[in-house]
Amino acid sequence: MMHADRIVLTRARDDVRNVLRKLIVAGEFTADEKLEEVTIATRLGVSRTPVREALIALEHEGLVRSRPNKGFAVVAADADLVRESYPILAALEAAALVLAGPHLRVALPELRALDEKLARATRPGLQYELDHAFHRRLIRDCGNQRLLDMIEAERTRAQRFDGAHRRGMADRDGSRAEHRAIVAAIARKDFAGAAQTLTAHWTRGIATVVGWLERTT
Repeated sequence: MMHADRIVLTRARDDVRNVLRKLIVAGEFTADEKLEEVTIATRLGVSRTPVREALIALEHEGLVRSRPNKGFAVVAADADLVRESYPILAALEAAALVLAGPHLRVALPELRALDEKLARATRPGLQYELDHAFHRRLIRDCGNQRLLDMIEAERTRAQRFDGAHRRGMADRDGSRAEHRAIVAAIARKDFAGAAQTLTAHWTRGIATVVGWLERTT
């Protein structure tokens, strides 16, 4: 019986963590806002225990931070974290793209369609989601689920501190030019070249995003 209860509690913690992660990434909580455990528990219809466990897990993910005697707060946008995180994303995505290479030519129409939608998108949140979808499609067929999980975890962290949904695309034209260069390299079966362009894309993004953060925060 105790074993069954433990499974239920674990599931509640994971469900709460998933919900809170989505709310934090979507900007439902402001930067440095204190996360009131009682309020969250009431809103989600759970006890405080899975809420606290979820917040501890989200701290390990880099989305919240704990403060002595003050509970948990949402991590604010942070240029230094962008400088740390983007090179990691560049290396991981480039490795995944090379692995996915043999399967990517069939993805070319989808990649081009996503980039065209990005050209027409005006809402910042939609711009970000379309750019994210482009990157996910590049690496989806790499055949290494552990690598994909690492990328998704790092990308989720970055969404919180790089202003993702509020920013959209700080340099949409520049990003789209690099998207097209990646697609062209894939069409030539130059998967190493595509990976190099992808790495440069993330590297250039550091200055672009940091500049946006410095202007707006």
